[in-house]
Amino acid sequence: MAKFKYFKKRASHLHGDITLSAQQFSILALIDENKEIGLIARESGMAPDDFKRNLTALYKMGLIMPVVKKIIQRYSANFLEELTAILTYHVGPVANIIITDILSDMNITDNKIPVNDLEALLSKIDDEISDPIQKIDFNNKVKKLLLRT
Repeated sequence: MAKFKYFKKRASHLHGDITLSAQQFSILALIDENKEIGLIARESGMAPDDFKRNLTALYKMGLIMPVVKKIIQRYSANFLEELTAILTYHVGPVANIIITDILSDMNITDNKIPVNDLEALLSKIDDEISDPIQKIDFNNKVKKLLLRT
C-alpha cells in the first residue's frame, strides 16, 4: 500500500460476514476522509506497527480505500495573521505561543487553517481567554473577520 494521507470507508461491494478485531474496529471508527492518517494513528493509541498491520488488514478486506486526490479548502495564512492580531489585543504577546501550540496540537503545519477545523480552533483559542468580557469581544471580532473572509 503506497503512502496515502487520507482514507475513506467503503462497504458497498462487500458480501457476507466480516470479522474485525477490537483494534481494527477502533481504526475503522476513526477513519474520516477529512482526517490525516497520522492523526488517526495518534488517536488510536496503538503502537505504530500494530496500527500499520491493522490498517493494512482493513484495506485488504475492502473496508477502506485511499483518497487519491484530496482537495482541502483552507483559510489563507493572512486569515491566521489577522486572528493572531485579534488574540494579541486580548491576551498580549503570548498570543503567538497560544496559536502555535494549538496549531501543533491540531496537526496544522502550514498556517493555513482547514475550513473543517475552524470551529475546533476557535473553541481552543476561546478557552485561553479567561476574562469573560474579553472573550465576548474576541468572538465578536472573529465573527466580523469571518464575514470579511
